[in-house]
Amino acid sequence: MSKVRSVIDANGVRYELVELLGRGGQGAVYAVKGGRLAVKLVAGQGQEHRERMRNQLTHVRRLPFSELPLAKPLEMLRPPHTGYVMELLTGMAPIKRLLAPPKGEASNVEWYLSSGGLRRRLLVLGRAAHVLAQLHGKGLAYSDPSPTNIFISDDPSFAEVWFIDTDNLRYESAPGSLAGVYTPGYGAPELVQGRSGVTTLTDIHAFAVTAFQALTLAHPLIGDLVNDGGPELEEQAFSGLLPWIDDADDDRNRADFGVPREWVLSARLAEAFHKTFGTGRLMPSARPGAAEWAARLFAAADATICCPNCGGTFYFNQHQCTWCDNARPTFAIAAFHLWDPGHGASGGILTKPQQGSVRPVIVGHGAVTSVTPFTVTRRLAFDQRGPGADESVVEASLTSDCISIRSLDGEQYPLFSASGGRQTTVSDRPQTVRLAAGQASWRLHFGDKSRLHRVLSFELQPGREP
Repeated sequence: MSKVRSVIDANGVRYELVELLGRGGQGAVYAVKGGRLAVKLVAGQGQEHRERMRNQLTHVRRLPFSELPLAKPLEMLRPPHTGYVMELLTGMAPIKRLLAPPKGEASNVEWYLSSGGLRRRLLVLGRAAHVLAQLHGKGLAYSDPSPTNIFISDDPSFAEVWFIDTDNLRYESAPGSLAGVYTPGYGAPELVQGRSGVTTLTDIHAFAVTAFQALTLAHPLIGDLVNDGGPELEEQAFSGLLPWIDDADDDRNRADFGVPREWVLSARLAEAFHKTFGTGRLMPSARPGAAEWAARLFAAADATICCPNCGGTFYFNQHQCTWCDNARPTFAIAAFHLWDPGHGASGGILTKPQQGSVRPVIVGHGAVTSVTPFTVTRRLAFDQRGPGADESVVEASLTSDCISIRSLDGEQYPLFSASGGRQTTVSDRPQTVRLAAGQASWRLHFGDKSRLHRVLSFELQPGREP
């Protein structure tokens, strides 16, 4: 740790620094003894720098983000230190802990699973992308969304997200300005080259690098060519002058390490990474936005099931667990459709032509197993965005070929058989119905049936033989 052991704020309160939490593009963040607070020490001791930071913190305090999980700056530090005191939730750690196993770890697979596995990684990344989307929607760039500035639950059983370093928040900056600060390895090529200041699109690059590392345990721009070469090759890679490691047209910088992509990347996630680090490497406008990243990450998380053998999570379109090769268990696909009351004689699931046939429009999906229940959130049931989107609405669990559904929010929801001939109501008392293999059965309605709303259907998928 730095030689700095304590600091004093503008009100004369002393803080003892007990742990270095991380270093970013502008300084270092330390935990304060007693918890719930942290201190950021910023490089630069001049009076002009201090005044600029004071103005920036005053600006940040006035920004409308009280509902977002962002660390609020509380007070400036007294000289000789430059920096400020901020909020810090207890039980949080930098997402950097998910990017690579600790030295001496015997098995990457065991560590990957013990740190939360695939589903937890997808959830925390989805929630981080959602925070960025909310900021970008207000015209703000976070500036440096690096692995040391995004905090997650220390307990791998949880997936909460918390952003620190909110002094970075600002509107888009001009090239060459002091606002164009980034953490090495995460700065967008246009930032590294000095062609741009921070923007929402430079945020996306940094976030995507972090996401790719957390999922695959490989940096998207550092392949074997860069690893085996000199510092100048790394500089070229970060400047966007070399292909990324999974480039479809140029294999010069392939990586002989990392988790197999098909294990951890859904097709839509793989596409988003190709857009970001392929065309988007030198054309920022080609990068998917934060809201799109959030949607794809949440959808991928919803498409995972838990292995009853090793406890790892994997995509339900795999025939066996990717971590231990155990046969895929029986599960039920929970598919969300749009229901139009004006579609047909008595309303129905919206369909669209596809290769000469008519198929349901699926707006989301998940999986229910005997090991892990499926929780329907307001995001899935009502397409809710922003605060409250992760609140639970309904929970479904599977036993053999029967699914049990109960309400978690105190509301009642109508449940119909596929033919519409049978009807019941889902409340806080579990309602159990039998599913038929290979066909959509039972539909749970969310919202006013006289208006366009979402419907959840269930389809039983028998397990694979070993």
